Amino acid sequence: MSAVCFYITENLSKILNQNQLDAIELACKNTSHVLQKNIPNTEIVTKFNKSGNEFILCDGVDFLFFVNKAKELITDKLILMPNEKELGVFEKYKEEMKNIRFLIGLIHQEILKAVIIQILSFKKSKAKNIIQNLSLKSPETYEQSIEHSSERVIIQSKVADFFSQLIQQKKDKLVAGSASYAKILSDIVDEFLMNAIWDACPARSNIDRTQTVALEENERIELKCLFSDTTLVLSVEDKFGTFKGEGIAKYIRFGVGYKETEPIQEGYPGAGLGIFMILQKIGILIFEVDKGKLTRATVVARGDQSIRDVQRKPKTVLFFEK
Repeated sequence: MSAVCFYITENLSKILNQNQLDAIELACKNTSHVLQKNIPNTEIVTKFNKSGNEFILCDGVDFLFFVNKAKELITDKLILMPNEKELGVFEKYKEEMKNIRFLIGLIHQEILKAVIIQILSFKKSKAKNIIQNLSLKSPETYEQSIEHSSERVIIQSKVADFFSQLIQQKKDKLVAGSASYAKILSDIVDEFLMNAIWDACPARSNIDRTQTVALEENERIELKCLFSDTTLVLSVEDKFGTFKGEGIAKYIRFGVGYKETEPIQEGYPGAGLGIFMILQKIGILIFEVDKGKLTRATVVARGDQSIRDVQRKPKTVLFFEK
């Protein structure tokens, strides 16, 4: 049986730092993938197994190689990891980017490891979700099951209070301005809840949102907030699993600085204008979809990184679907 490989493209192999390489190597070891780096892109093209669980990690320079020499490999198996100086190269290639599902920005090595593990293992029968793969140490947690749309305002306030209190307690470990995350995450939870209550449900996607909605027991929405050391996580899960992969393309493009000129809603339920707002304020956005069963939307932030710095870097946008 041949080895299952994880490829790092030619130029990217030269510029990744040791912490990034260590994280990727640990992720490959965890998922039994053989790491292939420092080899020519032409060799990757000949060796890559399109039908297997193999992936290619690629920067902006090497993306242009695939556009010109191996366009057939620009699929959901190609992971973009550009640096901020390369973002301009993507503007011309909207059509070529439409099948990409994973964009990784400049993220902490522990989160990078978790993300790569998730990408390499998410289709396995007993795969962990992204929060489990983050392996947070003794996190402070706030969880809530939402049964009625009228709870949104209360939930917003509780999320803001949860993060605000912990940010205050841990302020010595956090950078100046981290207190802003409490408001940012409370805004995000409201957007996620609107998507989960109305957009994700085919029967409610076009009804008047000023009317309150009671959720059936099998429609209840699960909220989870975690704070561990300097990592802040917020996750909202619905029971519909209707967010389609095609809908993520515009957010991948936005994550590399591409400004949309077409209408925001493209007919894919579960996400709209508010997701662009989220990406303007937060560095990591993750969707996990089990078709017809659930959609989990998650954001991750680190309080030891400047919010302004996060906002000007390439975003991390990930879409997992099975």
